[in-house]
Amino acid sequence: MKGIKLNILFFLLILSFGSIGYAQLNSLEGLSPGQLKKFGKNAERANDFQSAIVFFERYCEMKPNNQEINYDLANLHRQVRNYEKAKNLYFRIVKESDAKYPLARFYYAQMLKSTGDYDQAIEEFNKFKRAYKGNQDSKYWNTMVRSEVNGCDSAKIILQKPLNVTVENLNSTINGPHIELSPIPVNDTTLIYASLKVDSLVFFTRENADTAMPTRQFYVAKKEGMDWLGGKSLTSIPANIRGVETGNGALSRDGKKFYFTRCFKNWQGKMICSIYLTEKVGGTWTKPEKLPAPINDPNYTTTQPTLGRTAQTNSEVLYFVSDRPEGKGGLDIWYTVWNLKKKLYSKPKNLGSKINTPGDEMTPFYYLPTRTLYFSSNGMAGLGGLDIYSAFGEKNKWSSIKNLGYPLNSSYDDLYFTVSSTGEFGFLVSNRPASAAADALTCCDDIFSYRWNEFLRIEVTGTIYPFEKDKYGRNRDLSNFDFMNPDKSIKPLNHAIVALYMQDKETKEYVLMDRDTTGTDGTFLFNLIPNQEYEFRMEGFQYFDSKEYLSTDNFDFSDTIKLPPTWVNVLTDKPVVLENVYYDFNSAELSQKSKNVLDTTIFVMLKEAPEFIAEIGSHTDSIGGIEFNNTLSQQRATNVVNYLISKGIPAKRLIAKGYGSGTPVAPNTNPDGTDNPAGREKNRRTEFRIVGTIGTQAEEEDFEEGK
Repeated sequence: MKGIKLNILFFLLILSFGSIGYAQLNSLEGLSPGQLKKFGKNAERANDFQSAIVFFERYCEMKPNNQEINYDLANLHRQVRNYEKAKNLYFRIVKESDAKYPLARFYYAQMLKSTGDYDQAIEEFNKFKRAYKGNQDSKYWNTMVRSEVNGCDSAKIILQKPLNVTVENLNSTINGPHIELSPIPVNDTTLIYASLKVDSLVFFTRENADTAMPTRQFYVAKKEGMDWLGGKSLTSIPANIRGVETGNGALSRDGKKFYFTRCFKNWQGKMICSIYLTEKVGGTWTKPEKLPAPINDPNYTTTQPTLGRTAQTNSEVLYFVSDRPEGKGGLDIWYTVWNLKKKLYSKPKNLGSKINTPGDEMTPFYYLPTRTLYFSSNGMAGLGGLDIYSAFGEKNKWSSIKNLGYPLNSSYDDLYFTVSSTGEFGFLVSNRPASAAADALTCCDDIFSYRWNEFLRIEVTGTIYPFEKDKYGRNRDLSNFDFMNPDKSIKPLNHAIVALYMQDKETKEYVLMDRDTTGTDGTFLFNLIPNQEYEFRMEGFQYFDSKEYLSTDNFDFSDTIKLPPTWVNVLTDKPVVLENVYYDFNSAELSQKSKNVLDTTIFVMLKEAPEFIAEIGSHTDSIGGIEFNNTLSQQRATNVVNYLISKGIPAKRLIAKGYGSGTPVAPNTNPDGTDNPAGREKNRRTEFRIVGTIGTQAEEEDFEEGK
């Protein structure tokens, strides 16, 4: 929702005025032109635009030549998106009162653009620019004209290459005479959406407005055959409250979290929306709780949630829309990251100027399988008012931003784009003609379905087999090994995590897309999309950096790609002794021989696997006191770490740990109590073990204080 601006109510809330201000009106008959004008002005000030339109239209029937009211009426029709009526009224004003209302020509050109007459719109925009030259704010309007003309030019190009997709208006069990919004595909046969279920115009007085006024609520639609049948109130999730504006839902991938929006008027009478969360615990949904500040702000709207996941740590990302300060324009898209360990959200951040413009950005939907953000904007070049765009990335790092194209976009307003789990179909909301609205063809949003006519389903599967390196991570001799026909004695890797990366065509970097865990048969499976470059990696500190690549360029048919057996070098997390790393008696200084050993063992491994974090552990024999041995072993481990740092290994990948004499691997004395030099030599050892992988600094910064 754009506050309440995009959610037009088809009812008349009569404000108090004169002797009839508190009485219910069954008809406008008998009202004088003066009364109609005053009622219209009051309704307009209260943002009750439909009421104002009714009063002003009745007034204009009596006094058709009042250009002040005609101009007000044109602006109101534009705001409620009845573009045909607005266009006709602006045209009349341009012809008769162009000098008095100079902006009328700009809005007339906008309405031409919004109804698809791009060439005429360009002509009118240029006429406005010439006529408005010299005004104090002409620089601003010149910028607006340039943006609008670019949009018209882009629209003509986009229309020349229509997409192979079918877009259909859903039936009257879902779409009524009012706005429908926020379609949420739960699965292939279930849809949650929000709607205002009122069948006709209703008049309200001040006395009954708070209790009788209808509000948007969530409803459920089910697919039966080829049709979607809706109209049943959502009862399985406790989101709806009678009399409270409710909508804009987002269901988590596992179906256990439901974020949604509730809207209330604040003390100033401004409609403020806030995001709520209910969770499914033990089969029961919890009472919805309002998300904490600073996500929700009592002075600004927070709405339209959608959920993503960070690529590296798989943390939940909540994207939302807000008109809070420090944005790029009117409505912007923001994000916050949920820290599962700390049980808190990071401070909200703006998605940045690649997504947010001086205009409005809204209705985000994050499609996790392709890490694509879909959103609507009126600040970018497009076919009409609000167009749907896509962007690849996460948080505030985005690339490959593009207009979705026709007929997903039209010259009208298109928003709330969603994608089903398979990607083959989805939903969008539009006020394009063919809506179910009875009064105006383009005033009200309907839910449309879309389906790709030639959807390509590309799958890739493979089997993972283990192949151990030596204890220092060095490759074995593989010259006589048969990789294509694994011996039956070699068991596939079970519970191994395979990560799928896709190349960002703009930055050429590979970005994590999905993960799959192998079963007892060692197989993994991913869904791919055409014309992309992919990379497969094993995930986890025990696996060396083994990569495979696959391209789906030139795929024009559905297929399952079976990869040859994939062999992965495995390293356990057990400590590995660094043999021949010696120290002088009671000394922590590394000898040159010891440095040579480090150069050919752990240093090589850490260079080959730059994501590993290694612990360097040093141990002593039992000679000497506990405190002395602890200090000596810690210094020895620290010296190894410092040497590796001097060779270029980042300090954040190394941990020095002195264990003293507390963890012997051999007896320090013989059974008869005599000294055991051989045992003590084994105990005086330096080891390493892999303890994890490096996380991303960017995600840590999300939770730094003050960020």
